[in-house]
Amino acid sequence: MSNTFITPQLVARYALASYQHNSVLPYLCSRTYVDEFGGGTGDTITIRKQAKLTASLFDRQTGVQAQDVTEGSLTLTVGDLYDVSAIITQEQWQYDIYDFGFEVAEPMGKAMALRAEKVVAEAIQGQATSVNAAVPVNAAGEELDAIIQGRKVLTDAEVPMDNRVLAVGTGWTASLLKNENLIRADFAGDADALRNARIGRLFNMDVYESSRLDSDKAFIMHRDAATFVSIVPQVPRGVIDAAVQSYDGQAMRVVFQYDSNKKQDLISADAYLTSKVIRPEAVVEMTLPAAQAKAPAGK
Repeated sequence: MSNTFITPQLVARYALASYQHNSVLPYLCSRTYVDEFGGGTGDTITIRKQAKLTASLFDRQTGVQAQDVTEGSLTLTVGDLYDVSAIITQEQWQYDIYDFGFEVAEPMGKAMALRAEKVVAEAIQGQATSVNAAVPVNAAGEELDAIIQGRKVLTDAEVPMDNRVLAVGTGWTASLLKNENLIRADFAGDADALRNARIGRLFNMDVYESSRLDSDKAFIMHRDAATFVSIVPQVPRGVIDAAVQSYDGQAMRVVFQYDSNKKQDLISADAYLTSKVIRPEAVVEMTLPAAQAKAPAGK
């Protein structure tokens, strides 16, 4: 990115691309965004849920059983506002910063991605056992038994077979990579393995690692089990240089401000980030024995 024509729109585009490129857990959820939000942390918003219909046995004498298509909804409490701000002096613009996209915009996106990862991890780990009890791994080497049992829990609850994923902490990764039953993503020639943290496939489920999950935790979940929402604040009054970018259910606001007293620019990227388990029957937690969980979760 040349430094000649740096605009909030361009910074937002680069930062959002970096944000998405470095996200793992948000992409294992349903995602949406709200722009021009005029409220704040603790307020509530309503998001839509897919309508449910039932297939009935056809009886020619009584005819079809017509159903109303009614979309469901759920209320979500707006989470905290997260911000990444950088000061760029006049001297830095002129002499120090060669590639603004690489040196500033991309790190902004990475910082927001790490925060989003933690927001989703905390939601899943805090709410996963509200319906389904955690499945323990009784001893080292019995991880697959726990996964099979967890998979059965979801199937018994009539959770669809498609779009199931297995999200694991680092302790689980260390165990599963030694297991010959794991179809390794790198061996399969998947070019997206590193970008998506996809380590392989087990029992028709893609396996993803996240350092933000506790090391001893793993979760079988349907992609509709949890939601992740990016909520973009309104552009502040009096600010001329500001932009909002959104793509694929994620969004970010970027604001430029100039401090004439100190001859420097303040560039801020921000969004309210919120996550919630909305179908607790569609997620099951599995826990390694304490001896296997050596590393703490990423913070």
